Amino acid sequence: MYTLSLEIINKCNLNCTYCYLGEKKNTYMSLETAQKAIDIAVHEANKQHDRTLMVYFIGGEPLMAFNLMKDAVDYAKKKCQETNLICKFSTTINGTLVTAEVIDFFVENTFEVKVSLDGPEHVQNLNRRDYAGTGSFEKIMKNLPLLRKYEQETGNQISVASVVTSNNYQYYAESFQFLLDLGIKKLESGIDYYCSWSDEQIQGLREQIEKVFGLYKAYIQKNQEVIFWNLWEHYLKSFLIPCPFYACKAGLTTCYVTTDGGIYTCAELPEFKIGSVEAGLDVPRIREIIYLEDQGDTMCKECQYIRHCKTRGCQVANYEIHQNVYQPIKVNCEVTKWMYHLIQTNLTEKQLEKLKQEYERRYLRHGK
Repeated sequence: MYTLSLEIINKCNLNCTYCYLGEKKNTYMSLETAQKAIDIAVHEANKQHDRTLMVYFIGGEPLMAFNLMKDAVDYAKKKCQETNLICKFSTTINGTLVTAEVIDFFVENTFEVKVSLDGPEHVQNLNRRDYAGTGSFEKIMKNLPLLRKYEQETGNQISVASVVTSNNYQYYAESFQFLLDLGIKKLESGIDYYCSWSDEQIQGLREQIEKVFGLYKAYIQKNQEVIFWNLWEHYLKSFLIPCPFYACKAGLTTCYVTTDGGIYTCAELPEFKIGSVEAGLDVPRIREIIYLEDQGDTMCKECQYIRHCKTRGCQVANYEIHQNVYQPIKVNCEVTKWMYHLIQTNLTEKQLEKLKQEYERRYLRHGK
């Protein structure tokens, strides 16, 4: 599958404290730029063995450019149909601008939908407020019935993305339980590596992650139902199947297009620009990035998990924080070790082998 991330707007109705965009540019992508990006992505998707294109709409808040999203979907469906590609769509929204029209559109086009929600009201409103300082929790809860309608009509589960940062980590387990109580079955926790973490906070985060794992395990045992927790899935897969240094291959099977038509591997950093919608992909630059080799003299050299860890190979994150693609971020490194420890202490060798075989079968079928 080839994934095209389209930043259709660099503007938002919220002013979240940890937003990865930093100061917004208040720019919109033109339909012409979106179409050119889709043309490039269709060409690349035709090279993939499963002949599938995923168009991922992001912002800012993408629903502030809803008309452009609709036009881009129509164009992508048309171009994929011309070459017999499978076309899929996804988006991440903040949940405050959902309407019946939006939900009908998502249902009609079988979108995968992710909503940003950090937890109960006191957690959500800590960081996710509008420009007047008003929290967003109440608006999202008001729109919950519409999101439920999407689930009922598509059979798909809404994903919930929660950011765990140094000012809310102490509520992580509480927030996880809150989301379970809401009936959320796909939980995606993002550890905020942009912020500063003290050693004390990192230790507190470890305690919270262990509590969250306990909640995750207890839910499955009680309900006899598997739920998706991205930290567990991500680390379990990398623990079972050794990965290369640059495991994600961003730039090879994915690209990120900004409102002005710049093409990047996965985030807007000048050092990771790989083309533009006007000039196309810079193939020599992509090769330089994806074929960077691991360096044996890094802080990772003696780590027992070096051949499994994807943290060391997240070039963009490492460079953004340390200006060094080979130096992993401390909090990510610690989380990786804790998760691998949880895996080793909670699964038997027989269970691990069975899971490994399943992941290998899944990779052969779907390439992921």
